[in-house]
Amino acid sequence: MFIRTVARPLLASWFVYAAVDAILDPKRHAKKSAPLVEPYLREAGITLTVPQLARIHGVATLVAATALAFSRTPRTAGLALAGLATVTVATGEPFWRETNEAARSASRENFVKNISLLGGTLIAASAGGSGTQRRRVKARAKRRIAKAGFAKGTGSKRSRR
Repeated sequence: MFIRTVARPLLASWFVYAAVDAILDPKRHAKKSAPLVEPYLREAGITLTVPQLARIHGVATLVAATALAFSRTPRTAGLALAGLATVTVATGEPFWRETNEAARSASRENFVKNISLLGGTLIAASAGGSGTQRRRVKARAKRRIAKAGFAKGTGSKRSRR
């Protein structure tokens, strides 16, 4: 429980930082992904520009990361961040398009970092309730059963008539 309380804001911090940066400077974020995204936008007939999409992505990321950081619906927030991170992985660092070896290496490093963050969001999305919570729910169910007369060894209510 304590580890999740600390881990969620730590994971969300990078997403908050990147989201605010994308909102404030969408052109820089759109520069690398524009050659990949623009043909699809034209084909789909979407009139948004890539910088506008980068800003929208930043706002959505900021909302999901904030929800994760404050542990408000952490599974939903983790799943939303996973979807948003998938977009970043697919379009944010196309290292295979770089011709300069130093730029390709730096881009590949960012690509791997983004994949790692995607893994973190998937873990956050799949993290179950704590063991304490499960034990409490089981104990409550046992108490309800005992109260209804179905305690261990008593048989059913019909057999006691």
